[in-house]
Amino acid sequence: MKIFLESMKKYRVLWIFSIIMLILALISVNESKSRQPLVYHESLDEVVATVQGEEITLREFALYVVHQEAEVGEQARIYNSENTNEYWNLHSNGKFVKVAARGEAVNMAVHDELFYQLAQDMEITFSEEDYTILNNDVEDFWSDMTDYEKEKKLGITKEDIYNAMYKIAVAEKCQYIYEHIYGCEEGEYDFSKEEYLEFLREYEYSINEEVLKRIDFGNVTLEH
Repeated sequence: MKIFLESMKKYRVLWIFSIIMLILALISVNESKSRQPLVYHESLDEVVATVQGEEITLREFALYVVHQEAEVGEQARIYNSENTNEYWNLHSNGKFVKVAARGEAVNMAVHDELFYQLAQDMEITFSEEDYTILNNDVEDFWSDMTDYEKEKKLGITKEDIYNAMYKIAVAEKCQYIYEHIYGCEEGEYDFSKEEYLEFLREYEYSINEEVLKRIDFGNVTLEH
């Protein structure tokens, strides 16, 4: 009987050890996956931020990725035209350039989503001229994207770009109205300004850092 109990105890220890090792292996796999850059066109339904209960998916965020990569990419070409990737990996003001770029992109997206929601509450409408300007801007933006097949890398359509640019245009109109309501100078409610950041505290928002950090800024639509 004693031998049997000792044998059972050994099996129990081995069973517990096997379970622990399995759990550790699963944790390791999940951690490894969370560190890998996501494939953008396969992840369009992932949520990068939430503003007042409204989710911003990677499909909606794609325009901001294009914008930031184009803007910082131009700086990268000036810095080193033979190796533009070098600039993206520079460390400046306590952050890598690519980390700062994606931070700015998500902050812009939060800003525009908030003012779009406020515009809906105010029932802000577009004039025929507003729609004409919007359509022209969409055509220009889409043409620039398709020249380099960026839409294929992102997995988005012209309609996605139109929807995103419409939101931004409405948000800009609403921002302009709010700046006048509060007696601010034009641009004081831009996404990085103190007036806006103070204003933002009155609203609920969150950024999904787990998704955001897996967007490999500088390598989503650009080639080095």
